[in-house]
Amino acid sequence: MSPFPSTTLTCLLALLIPQVSATVGVLDIDNLLQPTLQPPSTPFAPTKDPWSHEPHCTKSTSLATLGQKFCVYTTNTTGPHGLSLIFRPRSATEATQYLNDNPLHSFLTQKEAQRLYVRGQPWKIVDIPGKAKGVVATRRIEQYETFMLDQAAVVMDMDAENALDSAQNRRLLKRAVDQLRVPSRIRDLSAAHAGSEGSDGKEEEEEEEEEGRLEESIMKTNAFGSTVAEVSTRALYPLISRVNHACNPNSFVLFSRAGVSLAIKAYRAIEPGEEITISYLLLGLPSKQRAHLLSRWGFNCSCALCTLPADERTASDLRRTLITRNEAKILELAEAYDLDAAIALGEESVEMIKEEQNWSLLTDEYAMLAMLWLEKGDRETAEKYGKMTHRLLADLGFLGVGEERESWRLEQVLESIGGLGGKGVSWKKSPLRG
Repeated sequence: MSPFPSTTLTCLLALLIPQVSATVGVLDIDNLLQPTLQPPSTPFAPTKDPWSHEPHCTKSTSLATLGQKFCVYTTNTTGPHGLSLIFRPRSATEATQYLNDNPLHSFLTQKEAQRLYVRGQPWKIVDIPGKAKGVVATRRIEQYETFMLDQAAVVMDMDAENALDSAQNRRLLKRAVDQLRVPSRIRDLSAAHAGSEGSDGKEEEEEEEEEGRLEESIMKTNAFGSTVAEVSTRALYPLISRVNHACNPNSFVLFSRAGVSLAIKAYRAIEPGEEITISYLLLGLPSKQRAHLLSRWGFNCSCALCTLPADERTASDLRRTLITRNEAKILELAEAYDLDAAIALGEESVEMIKEEQNWSLLTDEYAMLAMLWLEKGDRETAEKYGKMTHRLLADLGFLGVGEERESWRLEQVLESIGGLGGKGVSWKKSPLRG
């Protein structure tokens, strides 16, 4: 559903990002996430037992997972919607430390939070022909601006889907939604947001007749994959779930480290009235692969990229295929120590990525080129690409906010990518090391 860093970049980020939390934030998240922004107030501090309802539990009757227990835990003092977890008891206990995961702290500096408050909410939810609901900009949104924040309302351990039968899962999901502050806010999402055209509403009426089927359908078509308390989950973010898909989107999502909060950031400037879009898929896929994967949501994509004239779409698919192949080929050439060929191929990929407007993919290419030029003995050029890597990572929000972001230095980037594979591993031979 959203662009994540690729394997190469993930290795780089694991070396660069320490496990510390930002300490900024001036607004109450409940107010910021509502349609009308309000003045700041004191954020909620969780208690030892934050649950608003008695946990409701179900045990697995499957032989493979016999006796495993999953429960609904709800707190209506977390976020603007309340939060229901469908977790094992031990995991729910671990998750209590993340219930005060305020997205203002994770995604905005104090200055950015103040500016967002003063300028007003830059988006609104509207009817979109053929897509049910969608989100459009109400003012110009600047490139790399973080402009939409949300917190999860329902978070479900993905193991529950396998350990429990379908009826058990649906009953837990229905209870999880029932116990939220405003259950209709979730149910109004409806499976229609998946983008299916021509729905007359009869399917939704039939789904409501079977307990929990509507909630299950909403979860499957609107939830994001997230990790909360080291548990792989499906997490439903009611506001951001209204944002529709495009294969070349103008925005992307960022997860907080706790996994409970989510933000949307602009890839490029977005004009008033323009629909805000994210990609439900990894970026850079050719059209046939995109169409196959999107069929899981039950719709045919009609975004600008998918509706290109046949010859332009074919050219785009070719570039996307070559970009993917080039990454493996560059590493192969680097291992053979054919640095000039590897560099030439990397620079070729940069131009194709720019032509495809897949800006986030440039981080890998810039990092690889910095690594190659450093190995070649040209530190000046290596620093140029290292600086480009650092700047883009920071703009995309992967280096934290405020002092956290500013603490990163170019030397750290170069040291982290100073060996083959980007992990600081020495090359077999090197002009820098003899």
